[in-house]
Amino acid sequence: MKKITNDEAIALLQQIMRIKTVGKDESKVADILAAKMQPLVDAGLATMERLPYAPGRDNLIIVAGPKDAPTKLGIDGHMDVVAAGDPAKWSHAPFGAEIVDGTLFGRGATDMKAGLVAAFVALYNLLVSGTTLNSELHFFATVGEEVDNYGARQLAAAGYNAGLSGLIVCEPSGPQIEPTTRGIIDYTVTATGKAAHSSTPEDGANAIAGLFAYNAAAAVQTETLTSQVDPMLGHATHSITLINGGNQVNIIPETASLRGNIRTTPLADNAAFTAALEAAVTEASGKVPGVSLTLSIDSTLPSVGSPSDNRLVQTIQKVRTAQGLAEAPVVGGTGICDAALLLTPGMDMAEYGPGNDSSHQTDESIAIADFTQAIDSYEHIFAEY
Repeated sequence: MKKITNDEAIALLQQIMRIKTVGKDESKVADILAAKMQPLVDAGLATMERLPYAPGRDNLIIVAGPKDAPTKLGIDGHMDVVAAGDPAKWSHAPFGAEIVDGTLFGRGATDMKAGLVAAFVALYNLLVSGTTLNSELHFFATVGEEVDNYGARQLAAAGYNAGLSGLIVCEPSGPQIEPTTRGIIDYTVTATGKAAHSSTPEDGANAIAGLFAYNAAAAVQTETLTSQVDPMLGHATHSITLINGGNQVNIIPETASLRGNIRTTPLADNAAFTAALEAAVTEASGKVPGVSLTLSIDSTLPSVGSPSDNRLVQTIQKVRTAQGLAEAPVVGGTGICDAALLLTPGMDMAEYGPGNDSSHQTDESIAIADFTQAIDSYEHIFAEY
């Protein structure tokens, strides 16, 4: 068995990027990775299993390294991607995985099939080369991260993260290391009023007006929370991102709803924001006669992290120095990732992976050099932690 060359790794990444894993079909990615790893499993160098979430959506778990090692490193990447939107707006086919002038274009290039494949190739190459490992390595390829971290929830509930000393999340971090990440709340406010002809609005109760009242109240109730600045994660955010209401221009709307997204920090946590939303609903419910409001918390994950100088961060910095790279800035992550489910108290954390700021955008891309550099970096990080 031979190490995977950079050219072979690039081809593997292209193959995986061409699979349209938008909320489905992650098993097709798992099939490819599992088939590649199977000879090493047969040789006793690793164990491998699938954890089904839904039909066509399997998490893949690979474990390798000394079972009696004093430390265990979790390696996390997700197989799903967000929708590409209008293909006509892309300069390159969103699922074509085209390479132009050293840049690979396509959905998932940065978020995060490049990180996933780089970590897999690094693990494979370490095992083939017979490199002595300091830790037992636990590789997780998860489903549904882009919606509600379905796979990571399932893995954590089943205890696959139990006993890990550290967790490296191979999300695109740019030239920095992120040992913390914000939390998240997705919520819905529904307004119920009474329909009427728009020429006699006094005969009805305008549900949309109820949402306006809620929006004004929520801005006041959350202001104290969003103004607090966490040393690592900055300030929390609260945004209304979806709104729906009414069915005809000359009818007073009977129902309306909005959805909001909040990114929390330890200084402005999920419990505090939930209380603020409840207070805003209560306040707004009395503003528009005949309109009632209800709040549904649809999804919630806390802010998580570990000290900025944890041993995994130190290992990454050591590897960067050995490779002739400058030390990376250590900052808080503004997005959400699988660490929100997989991290436990006392565990080292680092979100560190190849990519740029084109995640979720038209013409998402990654520099091939960034991808191949990540493979080399991961090999050393996985071996030395």
